[in-house]
Amino acid sequence: MHPALKQVQGSLPFIFALWCLMSGPWAVAQLYYTPELADTNALLKQVQSSVPAVKSEALAELAYFFRQQDPERSLLFAEEALNYAHPEKDLNRMIRIYFARGSAYHHQGNYPESVRWGLDVLDMAAKAKDQLMWFRSIELLVLTYLYSNNNELAMKYAFMAYPMIAAAKSKTEKFGLLIRLGWVCKQTGNYERAIPLFLKADQLSAVCDTIGPANTALNALHLGTSYYALQQYDSALFFFRKSDRVRAANNIEVIDWAVTGIGRCFRNLNRPDSALHYFQISKNLSEHSGDMSNLAAVNLELGNLYREAGLISEAVTYYLQAVSFGKWIAENHAFYSDQRRSIDFWFSPSQDVPVFYEISGYKTVITAYRSISEVFRDQGNYKDALSNFEEAVNVENQLGKIYRRSEVIQLSTRYETSFKDRKIQMLLRESEQGVLKINRSRLVISILSGLMGLGLLIFLFLYRNKTVEARQNSIALQQRLLRSQMNPHFIYNSLSCIQSFILSHEPDLANKYLAHFARLMRNILKSSAQEFVTLEEEIVTIENYLELQRVRFADKFDFRIEVDKNLDTGTLLLPPMMAQPFIENSIEHGIKHKEAKGLIEVRFWQSDGSFYCEIRDDGVGREKAREIQMKSDAKHRSVATIITRERLEVINRKRKHKISLGIIDLKDDAGEGAGTRVVFEVPMRL
Repeated sequence: MHPALKQVQGSLPFIFALWCLMSGPWAVAQLYYTPELADTNALLKQVQSSVPAVKSEALAELAYFFRQQDPERSLLFAEEALNYAHPEKDLNRMIRIYFARGSAYHHQGNYPESVRWGLDVLDMAAKAKDQLMWFRSIELLVLTYLYSNNNELAMKYAFMAYPMIAAAKSKTEKFGLLIRLGWVCKQTGNYERAIPLFLKADQLSAVCDTIGPANTALNALHLGTSYYALQQYDSALFFFRKSDRVRAANNIEVIDWAVTGIGRCFRNLNRPDSALHYFQISKNLSEHSGDMSNLAAVNLELGNLYREAGLISEAVTYYLQAVSFGKWIAENHAFYSDQRRSIDFWFSPSQDVPVFYEISGYKTVITAYRSISEVFRDQGNYKDALSNFEEAVNVENQLGKIYRRSEVIQLSTRYETSFKDRKIQMLLRESEQGVLKINRSRLVISILSGLMGLGLLIFLFLYRNKTVEARQNSIALQQRLLRSQMNPHFIYNSLSCIQSFILSHEPDLANKYLAHFARLMRNILKSSAQEFVTLEEEIVTIENYLELQRVRFADKFDFRIEVDKNLDTGTLLLPPMMAQPFIENSIEHGIKHKEAKGLIEVRFWQSDGSFYCEIRDDGVGREKAREIQMKSDAKHRSVATIITRERLEVINRKRKHKISLGIIDLKDDAGEGAGTRVVFEVPMRL
């Protein structure tokens, strides 16, 4: 339960009077808004006071008073009031100022801002245990969400008051809460959820005289409307008649809507004569009250009745009247011809925001135009049929623009809510935890301690497994790398070359290359057991490898190793045998297929906290090498290159500073392959 709800429970009669019997769309009996009274002249004089507290209070009252009838002025007063109010000392005043801003923005049609301030009020009122402003903020948020087509959010916030039904001390209080929640369900199309709430309210009205006939009639009307929407016409007819029978309510609007509902039920139950009778009564009532919305609906129904009876001329006449009333509603932003009845609690007609007026009016116009078009089409009058169809399409385009603007408002409102709502939920959780803390603190501590101990054991177990797995993967990679470097073909070819020097009586060359071979094998075996080697050791390994490969390929290429003199090769570290796979690729795939003698360059330099290793060849390039390999069906595949990439992934996962690898295809002026450039970037500190 929300922290403010417990405080509300003791004040339900007061809240019910101020909230459940409020005006506007949430009304129970009183259907029209009566402006609150305030001595604005006295307040304006107090604004001139030199005492900050008096000035702030007067500005807050003015902002609150003008929030509906003059939202722009209300916002100006609220802005100035905030300059004089202290956020902590004047919390209740701050709540009223914030609510005035949220309500004023609502009347302007600025729903995202209205939600932002409304959620702030909800939060502040809960902290201050101000139950009245808490309920008013709920009311403001629900209606704002409804008008911005955020029905799910409207339902969510409306049902924050649901626990109060069980806590209500009287049947009258319970009735008011039930009908409020039922109304929200009905407005959002959740008729299955609305009906049980209205039925409970109906049962209460049967045994509680204080609820009164007006509230009983309105609840019966809601039930009739809900059953009608579900096409349960017999049940709908029962409650529409019940609403109409409560004449003691002396409410012409409720009677009018109930009579219209009765007519609709009879029409759907194939009783046209009865339907016509009730529609005519409803039409007369609406003309008397100036209810343009019901006049539009009834004329549409009469048009349908006469069309089904084959009286085409009369049908078209009623359809055209429906068009007229629908356009009036959309253009005048009102449901009643009497402006006093058309004061809308939550919307200012000066704002170009799509709400129920435009949508309701234009929907009626579209339906009427399409019905006229179908009538003329059935008569073979295709000219008038096309003309009315085009009119319907034009209005549909207008309605489409309204819906698109409405979607923007809907998304903006949701965006604003996504941040504020999390804050409210955190407050709810903190409050609930505070209530349970005294009774369950020991249990929570015990459970948490146990969970922490269990969690620690699980963490240590998983960490150990992960460490072992990582070590095994590292060893497996090292073994694969070693096998790739100790390639039998390479060893055999190297020894064959040395043997040929011996047989050709060239002992100096044989000794030279045997020394290179021995140093290379020793370095490979030594580095295979290490995660990192010095740059100096890596350069020696590269030099020995290139010398042997040059002999193997009969001086097919030259090589050059350049080292920046600023590099401290004895201390800088890097993974072993990182460059060798790419040097092998340069020889096997680049230089080997080149007719002229090739060149392999290996360079080391430093820049911006990293040192770089570059392997560059002037071979045929990777693309040409792939073509040659496909044609020759060659079997050579650079496994070492794949292993090197896997090694880098493993190393980088464990290090804050990453080693990067880049491969660039070199082109000549004609765009042909002119070699390959491989660059490693190694952080100075791994």
